[in-house]
Amino acid sequence: MTKQSAMIDTVILSIPYSAGIIEMSGPLPWTLYSSKRGFTKYIMKETPIQKADGLKRPSIRKVRRGPNWFLEMQISIPKLLYMNNVDEVSETDFKCVLETLKLRLQDYGIRIFTHVLRQATVIAFHPSKNILLSEGYTSSSVLIELKKINLTKRMDLTGYKFEIDGHSLQLYTQSHSVVIYDKVADLRKNKKRAVDKDKSAGQLSLFHCLKKARTEVLRIEVRLIGKRKMNSVLVKNGLPKYPTFEQVFRNDICKTIVNNYWHDLIADKNLFLFNMQTNPKQTLKKLLLKFPAMKPKEAIHLVGLDQLCRDENGVRELRQMIEKRTAKNNWYNQTSKAIQKLNSIQDIADCQGGVRQVNDQLKSFEALKIYNLLCKEL
Repeated sequence: MTKQSAMIDTVILSIPYSAGIIEMSGPLPWTLYSSKRGFTKYIMKETPIQKADGLKRPSIRKVRRGPNWFLEMQISIPKLLYMNNVDEVSETDFKCVLETLKLRLQDYGIRIFTHVLRQATVIAFHPSKNILLSEGYTSSSVLIELKKINLTKRMDLTGYKFEIDGHSLQLYTQSHSVVIYDKVADLRKNKKRAVDKDKSAGQLSLFHCLKKARTEVLRIEVRLIGKRKMNSVLVKNGLPKYPTFEQVFRNDICKTIVNNYWHDLIADKNLFLFNMQTNPKQTLKKLLLKFPAMKPKEAIHLVGLDQLCRDENGVRELRQMIEKRTAKNNWYNQTSKAIQKLNSIQDIADCQGGVRQVNDQLKSFEALKIYNLLCKEL
């Protein structure tokens, strides 16, 4: 049996009313949300009965831009199918997604043909991957390692925010972000504190099963929010700007995007931080073998830098200390180049086991089906 590849979580779609959207049963209960010259937005909320039935429906809004009306919908695809987003969908689920979405829209009194949903324009989407940790590694232990990372200059210049608590790490700008968090711990948090603020009844009941099975799930989610950023990422991967729902619902696209963010921001530039070998003399030997022409003074400097970067809050804390006494450009011109040399002597096979498991599962990108997992565990 062929293993299914994991892929997309949340997507925001836009469909012009001219494509054949039909509002059934007379006037629908739209609520005016905002209105200004050339733009109007209405929203529709679930009824109390709908909220209680356990089904997951998209969030919908009716938008006017100039003379044209559009229906926009935000959908968590795994929640639509499985009532939770720990289970992951794959490319083979697309037909089922379309049919289920069609039915859930009819619950609102809106009829759309399947082929119209298939060709809906994507205006934002979140490729993601759930990582099942084993061998005693926990999400918290992986996050402790990741909090030490050094961000790239590119992310730095876009006004990033870096937030971490015991259960999540968030690197984000206004146009895109990477969120890495303890999925099991997040299930029990209230809406205000949780990363996933749109919890279903199915997810809340799932928490108790996951805790009973002592299951550790780390979630990595790339959020392409800004249209310009989303389009630039997709164009690099061979897709057109403003692609259709069908075009982004591809395993290879989602796998590439998540892996690129993981390696670009974290793994490729911070591998030395995760090395299990902490002996300074072993680090010195590796440096001298890798760079035979390196002077002893530089090698000793790099060993000291290696130890400082690993200590407590990692590279970010060290950088803040250094930048108080020197120009910010010196960090990039000097220290970052030194870090590159430290990174070049490391191998993923020597990394902390939890980080290595993340790297391996992103590489395989196989869909996680939590109910199968719980049956096996319990």
